[in-house]
Amino acid sequence: MDNIQQTLDDILGYLKGIWIKKRFIIVCTWLVCPIAWLYVANMQDVYQSSAKVFADTRSILQPLLRGLALQTNIDQELQLMAKTLLSRPNLEKIARNTDLDITVTTPEQHEALINMLKQDINFKASGRENIYTIDFEHKDPQIAKRVVEETLTLFVESTLGSNRQDSDTANKFLDSQIAEYEKRLSAAELRLSDFKRKHNDVLVQSTGGVYGQLSSLKTQLETNELQIQEAESRLAQLKTALNSANDSVSSTGSVSSAIETQYDNRISSLNQQLDELLIRYTDKHPDVVETRAMLQTLEKLRNQEIQSYQKALSNSPQDAPAVQGRVGEEMAIAMQNIKNELASLKVRRDSYIDKIKSLESKMDLIPQIEAEMAGLNRDYGITKSKYDELLSRREAMQMSQQADLQSDDVQFRVIEAPRKALKPSGPNRMLLNVAILVIGFGAGIGIAFLVSQIQPVVLRASQLTRITGHPVFGTISHVDIKKLKQVENKKLMVFWVSNILILIGFAGFVLLDMMGYRLNSEFMTKIFSAVTAQVRSIF
Repeated sequence: MDNIQQTLDDILGYLKGIWIKKRFIIVCTWLVCPIAWLYVANMQDVYQSSAKVFADTRSILQPLLRGLALQTNIDQELQLMAKTLLSRPNLEKIARNTDLDITVTTPEQHEALINMLKQDINFKASGRENIYTIDFEHKDPQIAKRVVEETLTLFVESTLGSNRQDSDTANKFLDSQIAEYEKRLSAAELRLSDFKRKHNDVLVQSTGGVYGQLSSLKTQLETNELQIQEAESRLAQLKTALNSANDSVSSTGSVSSAIETQYDNRISSLNQQLDELLIRYTDKHPDVVETRAMLQTLEKLRNQEIQSYQKALSNSPQDAPAVQGRVGEEMAIAMQNIKNELASLKVRRDSYIDKIKSLESKMDLIPQIEAEMAGLNRDYGITKSKYDELLSRREAMQMSQQADLQSDDVQFRVIEAPRKALKPSGPNRMLLNVAILVIGFGAGIGIAFLVSQIQPVVLRASQLTRITGHPVFGTISHVDIKKLKQVENKKLMVFWVSNILILIGFAGFVLLDMMGYRLNSEFMTKIFSAVTAQVRSIF
């Protein structure tokens, strides 16, 4: 409770100290408020022009061309253009197109103009919606409108033109690279063809290389030798069978039952069928009887063919096969086919042997030639792959350009076009006047408080006790208290009259601003200069 009372006493002491030094409030309000109000009243009106544009990045061609043509990130390009729109080259272009550069004559004025445009042009993006707002204030409403129009035009043209400019640059680069790789590819092809022509007798086109082909040739030679042996064996068997048949004819007049005829397959089939019928039926069953009759008939025909063959063998020379009859013809044809096959296999064997000897004689040169060939093929393959990749990239770029010409990736829609302002947008004199009033009284109160703390005044006996540490037994009033009150009343009247006049002045300036009246600029400038000079002479 004592702490609260002590705090209240301190606050009350501070307020009484400020009240005693209230003359500083009068001085500060009269030094700050009238001069600042006159300056605000003398400020020129500014007119604001604004525009709002929507960048539509949705295009029906984007999903259709995905994977076929090169596509750029339009949102990133828009963000980049938004960040670089107020660069110095663009600001100089805006000043030149709006004729603002005509009003400047020196480099310093030109620099000030560029800085003014950079600070006053307000370009804002609303984020995901791709809505951009451009604001600009100027004392001339027509100039404000023109600056906003030029900024909007520059933003749209820069965004649309950047893609085409990038495409042209990319096309030039691709064309130059394709021409360069065409030369390199032609040179690689010429070197490869010359090398192949020079070492045509050594180069091996198989995937296994020289050693692989040599191994393959040896394997093929072994296979060929085996085929020759098989053919010779078959030929020997035919000759043995033929000789046996001739001997049998000369001695017994019959051939071996092993000789095949055209009826053998049918007889074998009927025998199998007869066995199946005997399992199910008896010997007297009609099917069994009929099958046996057919077998007897076929056996007679077979015996007749064998007898005719035996007769032909008995009439033919001993060393030559019979050419009459079906069996003899087939044996003669088989022997001739085996002889032809054997001759072909021997020719192939000689070719394999020649190739193996040729490769073995050049084994020392083959590794070096193959290494050079591999290097040439590697260089040619790399150059060819890069050349094909560049061609595909150029085709994709050309398709992208055609898509850009037919439909822009981004379309700008002006939501609010820039207009010439009919009423000034600033300065906000009402807010400035209120701020000046607050600053004037606040500065006076602050100075009064500071002076009261530097030069404190004892107001109560308890304050003196707290300062000195000695108890105060009593207080004595001023001898001429009546005169002192009169002086204090005069000071109080001066204080309130001063504050009333300040408030009246504040109300007057606010009323002038609300009614739209503006003070004469030249007159106010003279007054402001005179007052400033007078204040400087006093202090």
